Amino acid sequence: MARFQFRLEASLRLAEQVLETSQRTFAQEVQRWQASVQECALQEERLHAAQEGQRDAGWHHPEELRTWQIFAVNQQLRLRECDAQRCEQESVMEQARHDLAIAHREVEKFRRLKEKQVKAFLWAELQKEQKILDETGQILHWRQKIN
Repeated sequence: MARFQFRLEASLRLAEQVLETSQRTFAQEVQRWQASVQECALQEERLHAAQEGQRDAGWHHPEELRTWQIFAVNQQLRLRECDAQRCEQESVMEQARHDLAIAHREVEKFRRLKEKQVKAFLWAELQKEQKILDETGQILHWRQKIN
């Protein structure tokens, strides 16, 4: 019996390599996004602490109020920067997700094509075997008639 050989095997392997690379890239981008989310949460806590210090200074230590106000404004600016970085990372992550989906579709396309070709090959081989069996049966039948 002949062996099946997929003509696009190299293309399938390349597509699988691209898929693996896309998966790694997406995982890295997700980790970066999670880190930026955690950083924003931490910065938000710092801002709340600065605002609380500002309130306390307003009530109990008016001489420290200006220092707490400057600190709170700086924390608020850092929070805005952090939010901007998180949003930027979110868009990078979404692009990586999109690239991953495309790579996955490409691999699936080659795999389905290979499956179809394997089925067609096996069907053709079965047809050849059936033809040989039919011819063998006819030859045996003719020999029996002659004898």
